[in-house]
Amino acid sequence: MTQLRQLRAVYTGGVAAWSFCLLLGMVTGDGSARQTVLLLALLAAFLVLLLWSTWCLWEAGTGTRRPADRARGAGGGYADRP
Repeated sequence: MTQLRQLRAVYTGGVAAWSFCLLLGMVTGDGSARQTVLLLALLAAFLVLLLWSTWCLWEAGTGTRRPADRARGAGGGYADRP
């Protein structure tokens, strides 16, 4: 779980870095079409990985259940209710 959180932090940093580079290239006008396409591809890849890691953490239970439910192991579904 800790490694997944660290990966999500890396992906978040990658998204920020590629976004900054893309915006900088657009503002200064120095970037070629090839550079822009490459930066867009890198940004898209890091966004997909960021969404995947966030989804994995969500599915692992870091926000889907209340802390009290996690402590007693309840799923929080309708079948668990009396």
